[in-house]
Amino acid sequence: MKRYFVAVLAVFCLMIPLHSVPAQENEEVTANSAEQEKSGKDEKEASVKETAALEPMVVTATRTETPLSEVTKSVSVVDREDRAVREQYYIPELIDTLPGVIMERNGGPGQFTNISIRGAGAQYTQFQYNGMPLRDAADTQHTLQYFIGDLQSASNLDRIEVLKGTNSTLYGTQAMGGVINIIPERWREGLTVSLRNEMGEYNTFIENGRFAYGQEKYYIDLDPLYTTTDGVKNGGKYGYYYENLGFTAGAGVKLRDDMTLELSNIMYDSDLAMSEHNPSLDKNYQLVKNVADPNSHRESFLNQTGLNFNHQVCSMWDYSVKASYGETERHYFWSKISGDRSNYDGSTSYVEMQHNVHATEWLTLTMGMDYEGASYDGREPLDPGSGIYDPVDFDYDWGGYDLFGQAQFAFFDRSLFFTGGLRYNDHEEFDSKVVGEVSAAYIFKQTDTKIHSHFGTGYRTPSLYEIYGGYIFMGQLITVGNPDLEPEESTSYEFGISQYFLDKKIELGLTWFHIDFDDQIAYDGFANQYVNAKEAQTQGVEASFLTRPCKYFSFGAAYTYADSKYKNDPTDAWIRKEYLPRNKLSFILETYPLERLSMSAKITWQDEKIVPLYDPYWNKIRWEEDSVATVDLAATYKVLKDYKFFKDLDLFMKVENLMDENYSEGGYTMPGRWVYGGLKMVF
Repeated sequence: MKRYFVAVLAVFCLMIPLHSVPAQENEEVTANSAEQEKSGKDEKEASVKETAALEPMVVTATRTETPLSEVTKSVSVVDREDRAVREQYYIPELIDTLPGVIMERNGGPGQFTNISIRGAGAQYTQFQYNGMPLRDAADTQHTLQYFIGDLQSASNLDRIEVLKGTNSTLYGTQAMGGVINIIPERWREGLTVSLRNEMGEYNTFIENGRFAYGQEKYYIDLDPLYTTTDGVKNGGKYGYYYENLGFTAGAGVKLRDDMTLELSNIMYDSDLAMSEHNPSLDKNYQLVKNVADPNSHRESFLNQTGLNFNHQVCSMWDYSVKASYGETERHYFWSKISGDRSNYDGSTSYVEMQHNVHATEWLTLTMGMDYEGASYDGREPLDPGSGIYDPVDFDYDWGGYDLFGQAQFAFFDRSLFFTGGLRYNDHEEFDSKVVGEVSAAYIFKQTDTKIHSHFGTGYRTPSLYEIYGGYIFMGQLITVGNPDLEPEESTSYEFGISQYFLDKKIELGLTWFHIDFDDQIAYDGFANQYVNAKEAQTQGVEASFLTRPCKYFSFGAAYTYADSKYKNDPTDAWIRKEYLPRNKLSFILETYPLERLSMSAKITWQDEKIVPLYDPYWNKIRWEEDSVATVDLAATYKVLKDYKFFKDLDLFMKVENLMDENYSEGGYTMPGRWVYGGLKMVF
């Protein structure tokens, strides 16, 4: 029933702007008025446009287009040019070099991958695609964690923006650690046809295609992708195979010069081998290598379709209406016996309206509301131990409304910036909640110095599984969900400084951060139930260095120190958080030694981590995983440029783990040296 309600609400919101279309007899007056408004707007935004011409714009920090130098929070960006020179199309690897971003990957392609921002748990990272939330409503913590391994970037990727710190005011529940916004390219004019073929060891093939065509009034963009590999064996008989068929699409039409309607879609359909056993220790307390199980595998499906309507009413006022519907499926096949499987299916409905009022040159107001509905449909076999595989169903759903507002101030010739905002959450199952944030930045233009600070409060409502979840054991329903759970809360602080030298050929950045988490939800093994038991905290620093002395060379470095810890009880001592390093350091070198040749090198180091494992006697051990440094190389040579029907013809080669390091992530064995090569054609 709620799905139909959301659909009706979306259609209603989209129809509202159509009433503002003027009658034909008023078109001449409207045209004159529009011309005057346009002239006024051009003058008002001249300084902003001048800044924008010199540097990239970001949208995730404020939900409005803002020059990167003027944002008051910590935002990092990687774009399609970074991806091209590194030949890295896997999104988690692409952003892993950013300060504050920590990736954990349990094996080769497709295997479980998590992204932590500033040492906060992965459940506090909000993923967005084209500005709309990506979620798995069937996940135990309502995250995207089981689909991150599928996130190969499509050919139409424009950039990825990573917003760090608690940002629930702008993005609601789950954004207590940060936001990762995957933004596709839009409104590309002309015809673009491209094909990228990548081949590697273990029968690995990665394919990307693109067909795009656009004019001033419309565009269409179709981007299929495909990944397959036999996978590594880790000394076992079978490989960790993986297959992923993906697709992204975009289309848009200008209904009028000031009115657009756009459609977006992202989809992944994958199948991967699972492990025969979880990581463990032998009697000598050495890690037992995980191997692939020939009888079990997981099939996953992620799909989100979004609609975005934008209307520039006048120079001072614009608004947008967004609606999306996403669905996820995770089907675990535990053996080859028919019926021995578990299904976890979810759906998310989302509707949003946002208004932006550019009141003056120094004040922009943003106001909006959104509705999000979630549905979880689970299925388990009744009693596999007794050979009874009759399915038992779980089916739950809920929803909630949010109101949000923000004010952006710019003073002293756009040197001093303030931003403040509030969000009101009204969930149908929990008490209403108000969170807020304030941030500021000051630019010393004479010295190219910027200082910035941010304070924010956040929340995360429990997932459907944490409230209602359960499983079947020997034919009996065991409930682990807890209807008495309260939403988690967080408080975030940061203070940073950035400095440019030599006409911005050198850039330095340093930011201190601190996040407190209260009422953290955890699984209590003794009570066999989810409880609000934990306090958690992460604090540290992130530093960055980037130099571009000339167009042929760039060098960047990023360092993150995150001291993440928690308490099971307020009276307990702090415990270091598992699976996360305290220190992480990465270097990126990009060079163009020849006109047609580009080369890159990436070096990543992280120190030891704590991984909870069992020994042969079922004792739980806080095992220390060794530190590791890895080196990746890539080179691309442009064979042809603007030759007959080829716009570009590139040959490339890539090596991951060049030094063939033998290491593990979270107890799972990581692949050794892996060599790829390929061809990219643009017509």
